[in-house]
Amino acid sequence: MSIICVERVIVAVSDLSASREGWRRAGFGIASSEHDFDRDGIRVARLAAGAVELDLCELHSAKSRSPLAEHLRAATSADSRGGIVGWVWGVKGVLISEERESSSSQSIKAIAIPGLAQPVAKAEMLSSGLPGVVTAATPVTLDIESRRQSLAQLCGLNPNTVDYLEHIVVMTPVLSDAIAANEAVGVPCKRIREVGNGARQAFFKLEQTVLEVVGPATRGRPGCWGLALMCTDIARAVAVARENGLQATEPKQAIQGGQIARIVDPLDGVAIAFMQPGPRRDD
Repeated sequence: MSIICVERVIVAVSDLSASREGWRRAGFGIASSEHDFDRDGIRVARLAAGAVELDLCELHSAKSRSPLAEHLRAATSADSRGGIVGWVWGVKGVLISEERESSSSQSIKAIAIPGLAQPVAKAEMLSSGLPGVVTAATPVTLDIESRRQSLAQLCGLNPNTVDYLEHIVVMTPVLSDAIAANEAVGVPCKRIREVGNGARQAFFKLEQTVLEVVGPATRGRPGCWGLALMCTDIARAVAVARENGLQATEPKQAIQGGQIARIVDPLDGVAIAFMQPGPRRDD
């Protein structure tokens, strides 16, 4: 099994209809409700960030036996507004269960997810090694451009000009454990950066997306914190959000270069940053 990309991000929501409207107001194209995916008591609305799918997942059955159900339930409990519960790795080659002999007695947990090359795909649950983060793996048969085109056709263009998922931010209590867990599944750490107050950032990159893991977590509970999305026109992204009644900050120079702006209030517990490319700055 060879991990090549982040195939999708899983977002827990408590009210799918309200969530669809919230992300639409932020300027995302969303697949029409007739394309909502419903399996194992979980209903999914689909968005696109380039070649990466964003799935808004609502648990609507208390009897769901999906391995994802407990994580969605926890993320949408009374003291939580939802949020990113994890992601699905895209892999080339066979999955873990297919690598094992048929005589193996160890059960493999899997979740049903909407597919691009087929209506329903299987994602095998993996141990993330990151507290508060769920990961799974699914085969990828389409290249990055084909996935981008398929998602654009399904979800429509993003009025906010989001072109791809630039990075996912994760907070973890022990950074060395997170690095070891990712490298154990074949995702090497590219760089470690000191950020002050004893905290460090570790960076992992697959295709266009960087996984940014920060530790030790200094605020809130560990887990996925937010998404940074690269736009072709950040001023347009801010304008669309404001036109739809959301507060967004003015674009400013980003630490790594280019510009960055943020939606002030998280969407379903997800912190959203818009970025626009520019010359890189030295650390």
